[in-house]
Amino acid sequence: MDLLILCLPLLLIIALLFMRQHMLVAGLAGGVLTMLIGGLSIGSATGIFLGGMKQMLSIIVPILYAAAAAMVARAGSVQAIVELAQRYLKGRIAILAGVFVLIQAGATYMAGMGAGNTMVIAPLVAAAVGCIPGVVAGMAIATAACFTTSPASTETAIAAKAAATELTLHASNMLPYTIFFVLCGAVLAAWSVWRKGALVNTPEGDENQEKTMALSKLWTTALPALVLLGLVVGGNFLNALIGIKLFTPMTIIIVTAGAVVACSKLNLTETCEALTDGARFILTTLFAVGIFLGLINMMAEIGTFKEIAGLASTVSPSFVLPVAILIGFGVAFPAGAFCAGVLTLILPTLSNLGMPSEAMGFVAIATGLGTQISPVQINVAALGQGFNLPIMGVVRANLPYVLSALAVLMVLAITVV
Repeated sequence: MDLLILCLPLLLIIALLFMRQHMLVAGLAGGVLTMLIGGLSIGSATGIFLGGMKQMLSIIVPILYAAAAAMVARAGSVQAIVELAQRYLKGRIAILAGVFVLIQAGATYMAGMGAGNTMVIAPLVAAAVGCIPGVVAGMAIATAACFTTSPASTETAIAAKAAATELTLHASNMLPYTIFFVLCGAVLAAWSVWRKGALVNTPEGDENQEKTMALSKLWTTALPALVLLGLVVGGNFLNALIGIKLFTPMTIIIVTAGAVVACSKLNLTETCEALTDGARFILTTLFAVGIFLGLINMMAEIGTFKEIAGLASTVSPSFVLPVAILIGFGVAFPAGAFCAGVLTLILPTLSNLGMPSEAMGFVAIATGLGTQISPVQINVAALGQGFNLPIMGVVRANLPYVLSALAVLMVLAITVV
């Protein structure tokens, strides 16, 4: 089928989103047009639609961590960390924003995925500095670079296989570029806060209470959030250290809830209520994203994304890598929930041309960057949860910075490969 015709539903969705229509309106319009173009029956379309819903609502770990983050916030633990940071940093809160991006990057690189960490770290950043677009984008860029090059991620395994390179060697080849983009994200976050100042307004009564609160009391109140953060970031390391898988999402939630009961004014019943209430926002978000994804998946069924990925094989060999980078980034916008799937469409072309490991890695990072402006990417939903933004608000905040990162990546790819 003609590529232009296959792309019409995608172009319609993008146009409606840029016109600031609700993503479900855009998804429905694109889905109906896809059914007409591809000749999908209602039965087939329904199966694809329900599959998208099932995929998003089965992302259990980020849901658990989002609920836990809301729980410790209600206990006052997040605000206590912010007050401690303000006291120790003496107002230099921009440093804290950069440090949190580095923590996010490290946790993502170790785990091979970012959304669960974002659920915990983003609310801390939001409480400290407010919703500043450069901070949101700094976290997104660092996360994308890390989960697409981590030796623990599916994306890295796919890239290494395409390069016919051992996994750890490929990850080692990409490490300098990973560090570069992580530092870019941290500097962007710190610079954005330094330029604009923290956007958090503390009520006067609360501010006076915090100023008079003893340092020991602040540390006690902050402990549940520190426990949650420490176990999410370092749980795998601790498991390897003690030789048993003790710190899992289940035990992390239990330990954190125990810390809330022990260190805050919330009793056991109130802690449980805070945990269940904390899941409402992310579940509502994932429900909407699941509907959108189900409609987007119809385009994959009729071969839209496969045809777009095939463009890389039609250009001159000297332009294959830049074109592949652009395709990976572009396809990730509507298909951001399938970063690994996008790579399986694009990387075989580079593999057939004998491209080096770094080429595969650059395409993987570009695809990861594309996911950070995708309405169906769970890390975008996590950033929305943490910074109290709608999905499309996160996309708009990330867009100019992610495009800048893509331009830098393109220069690196042309220069290095």
